[in-house]
Amino acid sequence: MIPIFVITFAVLSFLGVCDASYLTYKHYFNKKPLVCPIGEEHSCSDVVDGKYGKIFFVKNEVLGLLYYLGLFLLVLSAMFTNYTATILVLLVVMTACGFLFSLYLLYLQKYIIKEYCFWCLISAGISILLFVNGLLFI
Repeated sequence: MIPIFVITFAVLSFLGVCDASYLTYKHYFNKKPLVCPIGEEHSCSDVVDGKYGKIFFVKNEVLGLLYYLGLFLLVLSAMFTNYTATILVLLVVMTACGFLFSLYLLYLQKYIIKEYCFWCLISAGISILLFVNGLLFI
């Protein structure tokens, strides 16, 4: 039987892949401004397309997509390899890094950019839940 924390890791990481994929698609394939479903309509574009939208010349949504995809693939491998300790420790380390990066991006949105991106907040929430999931069940 698959432990509940592995299932929640899989579901949350899949939701993260969906969110980051949407942002990546909107940036690279649909050149229309990113519309925020709540709040001001320009706030998402201000956050995503601003000077803090990249780290090391890579868009944050691409980093997020790679992060969530990596977590999802690790969870799948954990399901098929009897949950090896190495994979589980790697999941916790990755989610800790994702949690810290999400806190940094939330700080930027609140205090530096002073705008919020709905899709970025969704991603931060998923990242925080992944981290808490790892702490509670591992």
